[in-house]
Amino acid sequence: MLRVRRRDIFYGLTDRGPNIACKKSAKIFGSQICQGDGMVFPFPTFTPSIYKLQVAGGQVKVLQSLPLHAANQTAMTGLPPASMHSEHALNADLQPLGSSPNGIDSECIAALKTGGFWVGEEYGPSLLRVNAAGVVLERLVPKGSEGDYTGSAVPIRAVLPPLLVKRTVNRGFEGIALAPDQRALFVTLQSPFSNPDKETFKHSRNVRILKIALDEQGNFAKMAGAYVFQVPRAEQLAPGEKQKDVKVSALSAVNDHAVLAMVRAGKGVQVYLLNFAHASSLLGTAWAKAATSPSLEAQDDLEQVGITPAKATLIYDASAGHARLPEKLEGMSLINDRELLFITDNDFGIRGEQTQMLRVPLDAKAVALLRQSAG
Repeated sequence: MLRVRRRDIFYGLTDRGPNIACKKSAKIFGSQICQGDGMVFPFPTFTPSIYKLQVAGGQVKVLQSLPLHAANQTAMTGLPPASMHSEHALNADLQPLGSSPNGIDSECIAALKTGGFWVGEEYGPSLLRVNAAGVVLERLVPKGSEGDYTGSAVPIRAVLPPLLVKRTVNRGFEGIALAPDQRALFVTLQSPFSNPDKETFKHSRNVRILKIALDEQGNFAKMAGAYVFQVPRAEQLAPGEKQKDVKVSALSAVNDHAVLAMVRAGKGVQVYLLNFAHASSLLGTAWAKAATSPSLEAQDDLEQVGITPAKATLIYDASAGHARLPEKLEGMSLINDRELLFITDNDFGIRGEQTQMLRVPLDAKAVALLRQSAG
């Protein structure tokens, strides 16, 4: 979610469409309807879409919808691409759906002032350059993974770090933000990589955030950085939750070297100001290679292994306020230097939830810090 041009205009997007994990199906149907890592897609032809929203006077109005599609009008789908380390897609009759080279699990969006968007998705994970009409101009994927998109209606460009394929299932690109000058794009993973394995992910606090340089038209120019955000310990953010439940859910840029990052677990929500000015970039280092052992994700004391993480300053903690925030906040925008706008993910109302948006004021200390950082 990102505000552009006018203070009352925002853009949001759907993810891959209604889906029900077999392991969680009993919570909806009363009994488990399927086994293993299957994922039921009741509407497999669903097309992920962008929505233009007007937020004013306590009301939210949908002004426009843009279904994502290729230049030849082929619609993007929510099904996983071939050979992807992901859930097995099933239809409503619990029969295999197969894969789609045009499949995306879209999770985050940034709007360019010149028109068009950048969309981050979880499967690859990959980045989509989209024009103002919803046409996907190209898809950036990790180097070496281009074979997973054979038959794609969208041009594939393998320029992202190859280690991204180690992303934990359903924990790919989750937050994205454009610097104010529109020449830098930040994108974060939701969680640490499963590197070398899922057990390492469960205990790791090291989430990777990429910085991409853009040209004057807002297109990919080159990789500009890869940093580490050491997320808070679960007991600090949400007592009773496990470390694997801590997720980075959204970014909002402050300048070309600092962003706000929303972190959540259970009912805990915190927002950190991350400064990358003196952080170590992992591009081209051993930490960007799968062969490195122990991996970055297995490290606790980063300074001891020569890595300086992003400087993280807590500027908002929901537990310190009086207002109860809804669960599953997944979008955030810095409206000005005094307020944040949050939006929830209602999972298409499968359990009856409604999407909610709410404004949250920042305290004087946070406002002063943001103004100092932006200056």
